[in-house]
Amino acid sequence: AAVADDIDFELLKPGVSRLINLMHASLVRHRYVPAPGELFFSSLMAENQGLLKVLGQGKAATKSLNDPDTAASGLAGLSTLIARLEAVEIHFHKKENVLFPWFEARYPQFRCVRLMWDIHDDARKGLRSLASLIETARAVVTGSGKPSDSAGSGGSIDTKSINAVVGKLYFDLNTNLFREECALFPVMASMISGPEGQSLFAEAHEYGYAFLDEEEMAGYSAKAKVVTEPDSGIHATGPATTGPATAGFSERTGSLPPEILGALFSTIHLDMTWVDADDKVRWFSDSPKRIFPRSPAIVGRDVRNCHPGASVGRVVAILEDFKAGKKDREAFWLTMKGRFIHIEYFALRGADGSYLGTLEASEDLTEKRSLTGEKRLAE
Repeated sequence: AAVADDIDFELLKPGVSRLINLMHASLVRHRYVPAPGELFFSSLMAENQGLLKVLGQGKAATKSLNDPDTAASGLAGLSTLIARLEAVEIHFHKKENVLFPWFEARYPQFRCVRLMWDIHDDARKGLRSLASLIETARAVVTGSGKPSDSAGSGGSIDTKSINAVVGKLYFDLNTNLFREECALFPVMASMISGPEGQSLFAEAHEYGYAFLDEEEMAGYSAKAKVVTEPDSGIHATGPATTGPATAGFSERTGSLPPEILGALFSTIHLDMTWVDADDKVRWFSDSPKRIFPRSPAIVGRDVRNCHPGASVGRVVAILEDFKAGKKDREAFWLTMKGRFIHIEYFALRGADGSYLGTLEASEDLTEKRSLTGEKRLAE
């Protein structure tokens, strides 16, 4: 009830954690056990087992960090741990863009999954904080592998802060894993029919797999191929779209038949998403190098549920300004995994000025930013 009552997640999370601790023994007894042939949840649980192995291997790095004689190797080990843990995004994206939209479309009291998304974001923040601390620490380590009071920017390794961030990160990842397997998966699996589960697995397969070895990935890929064959009867899990299918595009500037429209949107290196006047996602482009993950399950989803909690307020403010005619465009840019990403929101308006929705367009401008001189067609 507290989750449904719109109480701030930062206030809710400690209370929910205490409740889950009290119910720990009971929840463990209900840990999800995949049924024979079930693929979606079993693949997520396989990823969890891989995550536990990575976390177990990372403990040695933290131990080395706290020994002055092995600090350098400890930092190197933690850098490796961070790189390996980045794969958790694949796991999170499957839940946020495949499972959560399925649930939201069918059950109005879905704020519980938004709380879990917030825990995902806590883990993401932890990874970023740890990466920043490790980068700073490595700058003050000498070739001998010991902290130096005079090396780099001065000072010694802040092992206290690193230990604290590592501890919180491990807690968040393990907490999420436990809640998945002992609460989320058992409840969700009981609601999902066999064909629906196969559809969810087919959509999730497009994101790849986290923490699995080559043999495990090959096994799931082979199963996904069978599931997605034309005669399998498996279809997208998202809500059905309304209105007739498009017959192409025709305007005074010319016309584009359906096959050309499809080829255009699957070729251009620009992520586009259309949100209608009622704030529902109605279409996204199938660009070859997608910057932000999308799944057919988000079609029909309220755009508020497509963003992490920290950014929802800003998104809503942009949409309200567009609807009120105060703005027609808003732009943002950021660096993500070393890539420079430019994001623009455009208000779409009819000939009479009526608001038709918003187009989000995202582009990786990393290479374009580095261009110099000229390259002419005639040369």
